[in-house]
Amino acid sequence: MGVDLTYSGPKIGLVTLDLRLASAIKRLASAYNVKVIHVADPRDLPLDAEVVITRRGEFPNLDRSKVLYREDFASVEELVEKAVELTIVGPSYELVIVAIDPGKNMGAVYLLDGKVIKSRRYGHVEDLINDVKRFMNAHKDAERRYLLLGAASNLQLVKRILGELEKHLREEGVTIIVSDESFTRKGFVPKVKGMSKDEYSALILTLKNFLKLR
Repeated sequence: MGVDLTYSGPKIGLVTLDLRLASAIKRLASAYNVKVIHVADPRDLPLDAEVVITRRGEFPNLDRSKVLYREDFASVEELVEKAVELTIVGPSYELVIVAIDPGKNMGAVYLLDGKVIKSRRYGHVEDLINDVKRFMNAHKDAERRYLLLGAASNLQLVKRILGELEKHLREEGVTIIVSDESFTRKGFVPKVKGMSKDEYSALILTLKNFLKLR
């Protein structure tokens, strides 16, 4: 639970004595571009960790502007995602984008107002579809929501993904854009550390369409 004083990126504070919860939060947060700072005493929290996760009743006098309680969320995954959003974007946003690269291995990038919330590689199309549906449903209050789907290769998989998502997302007001451009050109944008080739391709797709969506 030591604090890394050399890390300068986005931080989420975690104050709890529940080691099982702490382990789950840190494991899930590893998929995001944030660092979880776990402490047993609120006084040890770094000042720049504005968003703090805890359990109700553990630290009733916790003095932070944004405190999230495990008990207020249906799952730890939803809790972590909300903490990441508040840390990177803030409490409000207008634009939601999910970009999918259905290449040899499927990759997807999830963004709010142009900022990457998470990226993920998928081995099973069902996991991808469920993730996209859940993310879009969790952000239904946004002014605009877009699904960008690359179609430069693997057309059979593209058709399957569209078949699974199109009816559901269009009924929810999500705009679907299919791009048949090749978007894997290296050097277009720096690759985020730890991001797979497929996730990177999905990010490139997003950036090539982002100005059009604004």
